[in-house]
Amino acid sequence: METYDSTLRPRFSQILAQRETELRAVLRATTEQPHEAGGTGQHRVMDLKDVAMEQALATVDEAKAGHALLELEEVLAARRRLADQRFGHCLDCGDAIDLRRLAARPAAALCTLCQGFHEHERTGAMRR
Repeated sequence: METYDSTLRPRFSQILAQRETELRAVLRATTEQPHEAGGTGQHRVMDLKDVAMEQALATVDEAKAGHALLELEEVLAARRRLADQRFGHCLDCGDAIDLRRLAARPAAALCTLCQGFHEHERTGAMRR
């Protein structure tokens, strides 16, 4: 298994910084978009389909912003781990995180085994 080493720091620093910028843009766009019909302040006649569409779009924007905010928190935490030289090691068991996992999800804080354990615990708790 290939693992992260300090020679990869500039690459992951750039990847995480770029993702932070993208996520902040998503959050800015979703908070700046008016959710009122027409967006111009002018009154217009709307039918139920228009109202339903506006509500659906607002719900999608809210979900998108929620996901972006969670991922942004993960990215910022990963950038702190990178600065503290703790990046690339599982926060639970301390083992190195596979480089393929970090390449796919640079903000990953857990190794595959620990991530699987947490997801299994979470789905088990939901069933109760």
